[in-house]
Amino acid sequence: MSTVWIAVVVVLLAFGQTLYYHRRGLRRVQYSRQFSRDRVFAGEEVELAEVLSNDKLLPVPWVRVESRISSRLQFQRQENLNIAMDLFHKSMFFLGSYSKITRRHHVLCTRRGYYDCSLVSIVAGDLFGLAHDRMDCATEARLLVYPPILEQKDLPDAALKWQGDVTARRWILPDPILVTGIRDYRSGDPQRDVHWGATARTGKLQVKQRDYTVSPRAMLVLNCQISAYLMGGMEPDQLELLENGVTMAASLASWCVRSGVDVGFMANGENQLNEGVTVYVEPRCSEAHLDRILRELSLLRIKMVLGVETMLDKQIKAGLTDMDLLIISAYWDQGLELRANQLRRQNNSVTWLPIREGVNPS
Repeated sequence: MSTVWIAVVVVLLAFGQTLYYHRRGLRRVQYSRQFSRDRVFAGEEVELAEVLSNDKLLPVPWVRVESRISSRLQFQRQENLNIAMDLFHKSMFFLGSYSKITRRHHVLCTRRGYYDCSLVSIVAGDLFGLAHDRMDCATEARLLVYPPILEQKDLPDAALKWQGDVTARRWILPDPILVTGIRDYRSGDPQRDVHWGATARTGKLQVKQRDYTVSPRAMLVLNCQISAYLMGGMEPDQLELLENGVTMAASLASWCVRSGVDVGFMANGENQLNEGVTVYVEPRCSEAHLDRILRELSLLRIKMVLGVETMLDKQIKAGLTDMDLLIISAYWDQGLELRANQLRRQNNSVTWLPIREGVNPS
């Protein structure tokens, strides 16, 4: 008889724990995940930290965390991490009573883009795997991967020639009349440029910042069409080719800012967070401005939203002038040449930079 009662008790306990974990297995269980940095360059590694805690007396026999993550974020293989089809990630945990687990993953960012890894499904189950509790949660795991920045030696000859042309148009000597502001003193600044009033106010040596007689302004124009007669979508190899154009635009924007050249950016693709809207960034020169251009390039979806000729027509109609335009395009035809000549008549310089294979290091 005692054996029967023991069996009954075991069955009741099994049923009770199954019912409990089915309804309240995830009660007072918390999960978070976050990247160690919110923006990196393609080819760099970042750390993804998962934190799972159980703030109750009863342990949780098993917890499975499931999420969909792009295959362009390559995880280092490790125990308790299962990756299916390079997209579906599953991590397994055991949670003791009042316990907390932190798991860190090293992730290689292989391609520029915006990666939202915030949505997670969490499943908890009982000892016998007969029941489970499930919940979805949102975390802060979002990552922006900038395009790689090429070294000078890796840029095409046409890009190097354009850089030389822009540099040649810049005067070496500053204009003694045009004063645009004040800045901190740097070694080598002449004493005549010291701004004594500002120095007295700030307690630090300040000098006048003079403008140049010729202030170059550059506009990088990225054509997201593989040909003038683009119909429908593009093949993977065509998209890959245009990715090289994104890399060249990022590298040249970086060079412009380092060289003190105001640089802008426009493209006839779309921002993936703002569908149907083309990209346009006014020329400026600062690290914060470069960061904005790199962000736009990271978010750029290579998809023709507006014909490149129409995009240039808008600039012509708006009276664009005194600009060094670099049109980064996989092709050049009579329509583009016609608009380039119209822009030149408005006192702009226009250069075509062909997009070729073998530029993108990734």
